[in-house]
Parts: sequence; C-alpha cells; structure tokens
Amino acid sequence: MNPRFGYLCLFDNPTLESGRALTRQLILVREAERMRFDDIWFAEHHFDDHFPSGACSVMLGYAAGVTMRARIGSASFLPGLRDPAQLAEDVASIDLLTKGRFNFGVASGAEYPLQTVKFGVAPEEAAERGLEALALVERLLEESEVTHQGKYFNVEKLSLSPRPEQKVPTWIATTQESAIRLAARKGYGLMASATCTNEELHRILGVYKDEAPEGDPRLVLARFGFATQGRDEAVSIATPYLEDYCAHVNARRAGGEALDPQALLSMSLVGGYNEVADHVNRLNEEFGVHGLAIIPTSAQFDTVKRCLAAFVDEIRLRLPVD
Repeated sequence: MNPRFGYLCLFDNPTLESGRALTRQLILVREAERMRFDDIWFAEHHFDDHFPSGACSVMLGYAAGVTMRARIGSASFLPGLRDPAQLAEDVASIDLLTKGRFNFGVASGAEYPLQTVKFGVAPEEAAERGLEALALVERLLEESEVTHQGKYFNVEKLSLSPRPEQKVPTWIATTQESAIRLAARKGYGLMASATCTNEELHRILGVYKDEAPEGDPRLVLARFGFATQGRDEAVSIATPYLEDYCAHVNARRAGGEALDPQALLSMSLVGGYNEVADHVNRLNEEFGVHGLAIIPTSAQFDTVKRCLAAFVDEIRLRLPVD
C-alpha cells in the first residue's frame, strides 16, 4: 500500500510579517485540497516569529471550513502546555466541523525549553505532564462525566460539550521508550519528525512492535521535500532553505546534536522526479509508512505551489499501483 500524501504547514514567515504568513499559508491549504492531497497537517510553534502558528486550533478550524475531502491534523498539539478541558473542546469541535476528518497528533514540546518555561512548565516535566493531559483529554472526549485527580490536573464531575460522534484517531510524536510503549498499548499511531533518522525510526518502531506485536503504528513520517525534472535544480532550491532552518532550530532547541543541513538534505525527498519516487518507495518498504507529511523546502508562495503540484502530479504517479 502506497503512503498517503500530506502537506505539513509550518507557516514560514521569511519577511517577519505574521499576518501575511498566516494568510498565504491558508491559501496554500486550499491549493493542497484542490490538488487532492490526502492529509493537511498543522504544526504548533509558540513565541517564534519565523513560524507564527501558536493558535493551531484557529488554523484547524479555518481548514475545516475550506476543505471537504482531505483529513486535517495537528502535528502536533502540545497538551502539556494547555488546559486539557479547553483542548478537549477544541478537538471535539474541530472533529465535528470536519465531519470526522480530524487527526489528533500530540507531542511534549520538551526539546524547546524556552517555549515550555514561558507557559510556566518546567522542561523536565513537560513529557509527563503532556501524557497526563492526553489521558484526561481522551476521557473527556469519550466519557459522559469525568473526575480526575492527578499530579498536574484535577477535574470534578466534568461533562464535555460538545463531544465528537466517534473516536478521534490519535498519534504521538515521541522518541521516549515509555511513551512509545504507551502508544502501542493504547493503539495510538506514531509520528516522526523530518529530522528523525532511519536508525531512530527502526528503534522507535522496534519498541512499538515489542510492546504490541500485532499493533499498527500507522507511522506518519515528516520529510522535507522538493522535486523537479533534474536533481541540480531541486538541490539548489532546497539547500538555502535547509541551511536557514537548521540555524534557526539549533538556536532554539535544548542540547543534543546540532542539525546539519547536508545531513538533513540527504534524508529529505529532494531531487529529480524518479529519484524522489524511488526514495518514497524505499521508505515505504523499510518502514511501512502510513502517511508522508511533506514540508516544501521553500518559503516562497509560488515555489511552494510548484512543490506541492510536483508531488501529486509527478511523484505519486511514479509509485507502484496499489
């Protein structure tokens, strides 16, 4: 089975004009729907002029109104930084507005400590707090009345309104073994970032399968991408974007190995049409990818449109017939 094609919206803001960046991104969402992308994903970033997408629920609500077919997803909500009751209301409302087309993706946000601290959350508590929030959100979505006395959150006889009419599918973006095992036990899908290496993917999927041998991780894999007729043009467009991206992320994240633009380029879906299609096939054969979340390696409106069109008009047509 070929992977679903998704568009992951980062809300690039190269001119530091947030209003313009938001408007252009949401126009591109309509374009992606018209091009028949299977999924449209929205990233959540806070306090970052380069990616002004903190109000992720607002963007998802807008997308619900301008799409009819594509599934709409969060990649990812940060429940540890939110009030779980408010987040549950947002999830339920978005799912109802999309008539069941919402994908609920979550992450801890712990790798960006300046972000968590500004929400009053200690970075070392972000992951645990996020999992407790997720568990509470899930109960609020599914149970008629919820009482919860936890380490971080407390509610008493709380009944959510509205509630979704069906179980909302959930994904977790994590590399922590305990969270991966929880996802396997609960039947959540896994999300992997565009910087996640193949070696790390093997480890993550191995832990999931060890915990739930018959489980389906429904892996959603983010990858930077740009495809053209020839490799040289694609690389010339992608390289400066990846250099800027790595410099920005390295300045904001906590510790760990710094991102290298050339290493990231080698992982990305960048090159000629046949080369990129072969790369997609290899990823699918090796990891059983449920969905690709493609991040165009350009912040320019027309170039992003060109990138999106290439993936549906050229790359998807070069994949094996299901």
